Amino acid sequence: MSEQTTQKNQHIKAEAEARAAVEDGENIHEAVRDITLAALSAGHLDMQRMREVVQSVLRGSSLGAEEKGVRAEQTLREAMAGVDEALAKSAEASRLAIEEAAGHIKEFGSQDLKQGLADLGALEDMFLDTVKNIARASDGVAKDVLGNLAQHARNSGTSVGAAAKTAAETLAWQLETNAREGVSAGVDTARQVGIKISLAAAGFLEGIAETLKKTGSNKKEQ
Repeated sequence: MSEQTTQKNQHIKAEAEARAAVEDGENIHEAVRDITLAALSAGHLDMQRMREVVQSVLRGSSLGAEEKGVRAEQTLREAMAGVDEALAKSAEASRLAIEEAAGHIKEFGSQDLKQGLADLGALEDMFLDTVKNIARASDGVAKDVLGNLAQHARNSGTSVGAAAKTAAETLAWQLETNAREGVSAGVDTARQVGIKISLAAAGFLEGIAETLKKTGSNKKEQ
């Protein structure tokens, strides 16, 4: 099975699971967060993959909310918050991966880290733009609700926006160090390092997801 087919199946699975979680109506925020984290950590954690996962999860959530009537707005608000939290955790995982890569600055140039930082800075816009796109493609109540939620989040800020800003500030000194080293790398080397960073980020995110699951299980047992 090709990687493209595997990713397509993962997106279909994430959409179906998000729809089922919203239709079920129990702990929507946590359920959607965990679904999103599982999909994001299954492969490379790069911007394109993250956008596709967010699209799938939000599309499934909007379909699941259509039968909720007066509860649709609260349902979608919880689902959107779950995706937001998952992306915030992704920003944290990306920071850890970039920090790890920066420990080997002699092997590559600063351009790779700059791209990583640029992706962090674009996370919130990607999230909110995707919400708006899903709203435009939706029918019924989901169309207006998602559009309003996106605008509100744009005005008030998001968890992923705050996490990405913190991560970028933490990593800024790494770029300064690289610049002083004056290291540069070829395109092929940069591409390979970018792949390694995205794979490492997915690994860190998987660990974060497992920790959240254990925390949630412990709370239920108490």
